[in-house]
Amino acid sequence: MIPAIWKIKGTVLRWSCPLFFKSIGRGTLFTGRVRLPMPFRTIEIGQNCMIGHDVYFQTGRDSTVSLGDEVSINSGGHVIASERISIGNNVAIGEFVSIRDQDHKFRPDRGVRGQGFTVAPVEISDNVWIGRGVYIGPGSKIGSGSIVAANSVVHGQFPPNSLIAGAPATVRRTINPDGSRSAPEPSN
Repeated sequence: MIPAIWKIKGTVLRWSCPLFFKSIGRGTLFTGRVRLPMPFRTIEIGQNCMIGHDVYFQTGRDSTVSLGDEVSINSGGHVIASERISIGNNVAIGEFVSIRDQDHKFRPDRGVRGQGFTVAPVEISDNVWIGRGVYIGPGSKIGSGSIVAANSVVHGQFPPNSLIAGAPATVRRTINPDGSRSAPEPSN
């Protein structure tokens, strides 16, 4: 049984949508405190999504965050876009996951302050499961049907049906159609 307050929050946010979100699909639930983004930003949330407690969306004036249908983002998630973050359909995102399309530049003689950012779009395909505490950085592309293990640090491109783990993350296994896992094929 879905608590009535979750349905009410989703309805109220859909009505006020033009102020904080570009669109919120029907059946989307907000299960805790809502951290509203800056007004008049391009954040699209698909149908039947679940946005957990204290999920934080942040975008620049010309950037876009797009969530497909049936996406769940658990408590404490951060989705921060300077350019574009695209999340496909049926994606499950664990607690305290940070997805960012920008990263600070760093110079040893000057530190991080005032050095600017490296920016590249992030793309997460359909049917991906992202474990608790994962960081996904700029330019990352995760193929459909993949699993990202908890506490991984993801940068780069990963093929479909991959078990991705580590810091830095690498493909550890291939996920077979029956759900079993096998060693990945060697790369040439």
